[in-house]
Amino acid sequence: MIRNRFDNAIIFLAALFILLAVEKKSFSVPVIPNESMISGMVSEYAIVSSRIIGIKPEQVIYRLTITVKAAENIQDKPNLLGGKKGQDVQFHSKEKLSPELFGKKIKATAALIGDERGGLFWIRNIELTK
Repeated sequence: MIRNRFDNAIIFLAALFILLAVEKKSFSVPVIPNESMISGMVSEYAIVSSRIIGIKPEQVIYRLTITVKAAENIQDKPNLLGGKKGQDVQFHSKEKLSPELFGKKIKATAALIGDERGGLFWIRNIELTK
């Protein structure tokens, strides 16, 4: 009887580990809702395939690297860019972005989207500043 319980426990644990290994995506925890108002200088402009950053279906993604001058809170949302002042940070957009942004100072809204395995900063509402 004890042997039977032990065998059942081993079978249950093996099935659980297999399920976790196969379905690990379904157990990911998303990043908390966040948003920041950033300002900085665009130091890189690129058009990339979403395949490179793991997004399906394949589509065009615009990527800006911005030297962050400031990152301000928006309402009560966490500011996950607050500690990035002076750093070069990559931001992504599905919206068409002009290459004329390169070398310009901008202000925009940004948020980290992803889960505990990784995420990307996404940018929108871009405005040129002086």
